[in-house]
Amino acid sequence: MNLLRLLTFFRLGDNAEDPRTALEAIARNVEFRGTNLMILVFAIIIASVGLNVNSAAVVIGAMLISPLMGPIVGVGAGLGVMNLDLVRRAVKHLAFAAGASVVTSTLYFLLTPLGEAHSEILARTTPTIWDVLIAASGGFAGIIAAASKDRGNVVPGVAIATALMPPLCTAGYGLAHANWAYFFGAFYLFLINSVFIALATLATVRWLGYPLHSYADEEFTRRMRRYVTLVVLVTVLPSIYLAWRLVQQSAFNQRAQRFITAECTLPDNFLVERAVDAPSRTITLTYMGEGPTDQQEAYLNQRLKLYDLQGADLQVRTGLLLGKQEEDPVLQQRMDEQRRMMGQLAALQDSLIRKDAFRSLLQREAQAVDTGIQWLVVMDVPGRADSLPQLVSARFDQYPDSTRIARLQRWINTKFDKPGQLIIDTLR
Repeated sequence: MNLLRLLTFFRLGDNAEDPRTALEAIARNVEFRGTNLMILVFAIIIASVGLNVNSAAVVIGAMLISPLMGPIVGVGAGLGVMNLDLVRRAVKHLAFAAGASVVTSTLYFLLTPLGEAHSEILARTTPTIWDVLIAASGGFAGIIAAASKDRGNVVPGVAIATALMPPLCTAGYGLAHANWAYFFGAFYLFLINSVFIALATLATVRWLGYPLHSYADEEFTRRMRRYVTLVVLVTVLPSIYLAWRLVQQSAFNQRAQRFITAECTLPDNFLVERAVDAPSRTITLTYMGEGPTDQQEAYLNQRLKLYDLQGADLQVRTGLLLGKQEEDPVLQQRMDEQRRMMGQLAALQDSLIRKDAFRSLLQREAQAVDTGIQWLVVMDVPGRADSLPQLVSARFDQYPDSTRIARLQRWINTKFDKPGQLIIDTLR
């Protein structure tokens, strides 16, 4: 009883649109002529430019005005009410719109001087099972909004979530640059969105009990179900594999980064560049310096197993040993800059070593002056070193009397050949 009461909250009730009115609106949005055709042309141009200049805002604008949702919903609704004439018209206009989008975007990307594939293009070349979930959810939201009197802002949201125009224009980019991976990946994303929006529409129309346009015999119904199931399986199975591969690549990248951080710091070498290519399972490390020895490379390869990276291709390079640098002035200049940087790093390291040795010696001398000193730190004061007092912080096991403080103060003045500012601290 509680379950039935809960289900009542999901019914449209008085907010439900008349089925005949809803189906007439769906049928009107199927065809591309007049207003819909002009909007389609402008949506193609906006999406192509947005992808070309890598502008997310422009791409979203193309999603919002794109009329491609109409024929896709028409296919699903036509199958749901057995209106095969609506299905044929919707498929015909969808094929026309998709072909026009790919052809127009291909011509644009052939003519534009900007040819780089930015993130907005790359994001639409590798669809996964998550795109299936988005398309199905968006399709359900879209058809429920179409079947309701109060549509609110659902339709714009569905248009953004289930992007249709950008994948087609990305396919045009792949076609223009003969990049078949981009072409098929983007077109597959469009196919996923189309199939699952139509499937969600079909299921919702049946759930809402829309009257059938014609009554088909049992054999035809079974045949249609087989076709729909086949289309769904053919569409969704590759996305599951792509999602699995994406998860594997993400895990490989995380393990590789942990390996680099923990294991790849080598003596007398500075790691200037790291590159992880998860699809090819390759880790490339570029060092500046003399370069790792054969023993160090062997050690790094052995450590790969600890991070579950066995079988990965570890490539170790040395930035200063690029080969025939003297014949290339640009490489020679880079090599000279690296040598100067190495010299500066060596000088800095030497300075730090000398400072550490001086601090250690200073603390031993201070403890010889007063055995109650736990540690002593000398701090440099910004400004002219010869005109400012030296700051010295000393920690005692217990607060010293004035005689011990005066003795330590005289030692500081003599040690640094100028007055020093003594700061006393205790353990208590």
